[in-house]
Order: sequence, then structure tokens, then C-alpha cells
Amino acid sequence: MKPYLRVLAGMFAGITLWLAFVELIHGKFSASFTQLVFTAILAYLAVGKPIRDYRARKQAEYAGLAARAEAGHLAYLAGDPAAFAPPPPAPQSPKVRRGVVIAALVAAAFVIFGIISDISDGLESPSDDDAMTTPTAPPNTSGAAPVTAAAAATAHTPSPSATAIMPDVVCMNLQEAQDTIQTAGVFYSKSVDATGAGRAQVLDRNWVVVEQAPKAGVVIGEGDAVLSVVKEDEPHSC
Repeated sequence: MKPYLRVLAGMFAGITLWLAFVELIHGKFSASFTQLVFTAILAYLAVGKPIRDYRARKQAEYAGLAARAEAGHLAYLAGDPAAFAPPPPAPQSPKVRRGVVIAALVAAAFVIFGIISDISDGLESPSDDDAMTTPTAPPNTSGAAPVTAAAAATAHTPSPSATAIMPDVVCMNLQEAQDTIQTAGVFYSKSVDATGAGRAQVLDRNWVVVEQAPKAGVVIGEGDAVLSVVKEDEPHSC
């Protein structure tokens, strides 16, 4: 039973290591450190005993070789023919049970599948709540008309380093939109999860631009372009 528990600990060590990497991507260093601590503990539970057993076997093997060498030397000095006898074969390492190997392969496949699914879904931070709420703007007490997102994009003030005209990239996949903006003359653009879930866009071609700020035709500089995106298989207006 213990070998299977070590396999389970190794699987969770792989999961917590991946979660630590995701937290690091989102800039949450304290959460990433906590995940790394759990990873270290689980990894020790998974491989600590096999490593100790291996070292003990090697030390016993080296001690046996030294003892046989010393006995052979003494026998040679005494003229004993046993000094010329071949040494006994080295002890073989214990065989790993097939069931444990299969369990380890299944656990590794589970972790790899989870990582691939997480990358495909956008690396949402595990520290965030599953249900994301959109912040509500404070009540307008000044009597002025509220500023909408479209109006804010229209009133966008270009930065002093503006070097290009913002192209229309709505309904392009994120990679194509970034390439189009770079072709226009600006290298750096930003992308945000339009659902508000804060997912990171790892594979740009899997995301679709549903909104851009500023609108097409506005002069922009490095970092001025902000692209709101959703997964290509999620509902959108394109």
C-alpha cells in the first residue's frame, strides 16, 4: 500500500508545482512560495524513502566490497587459496511491482492532462474565487452624464511616444491582432480577459478579440492598445 501512497504524493507534488508556476505568472509570489513548500513536502513523501533505501543499499554494497577486499588481502598474505576465489555476485536491486509502475504512469498522465487543459483554458489563478464579479462604479452624484467604455475609448489621449494608427482588429484571433498592430508600427499591446475572470492568454491563437481600446484610427504608442478577448469556443459577437 505504501508505494501507491508515494505515487499519490508524487502526483500531488506535480500538481502543486504547476499551481506554484501559475501563481508566479500572475505575480502572486507569497501564494507561489506556499505552493512550493507543499511541493517540497509532497516530493519528500514521494521519493524520500526510495532515496534513503538506495543510499543504504549502496553503502552496504561498498562496505561488503571493502570487507571482502580486506579478507582477500589477509588470505593472500597467509597463502590461503581462498584469496584467489572470485567475489560473490553483487546483490540486485529490488524489482518495482508492475502495479506501482502502472499507477505512476496513470498519475503522470493525469497531471500532464490537467496542465494541458489549464493552458488551453487560460491559466486562471487558483487564488482567485471561482465566481468573479464585475466591480460596480460608484454612484454619480455630480449630475454629469456617466462615461461609458466607448466614450472613454473615443476620448483616448495618445501617449507622447505614439507611433502608429490603431487598426481594426476586432474578431481577429489574438495572435493575428498583435501581428497587425506590430505591422502598423507598435510592438507592444495588452490583452485582458473580457469575462473578468483574469485568465492569462498563453496560446494567443486560441483567443478572439471582442473589443479594442482605443478604436480604429486613433494614434497609439507602445502599450496603448488594449484588446479584450475570450476563448474561441466561448460565446461572442464575431
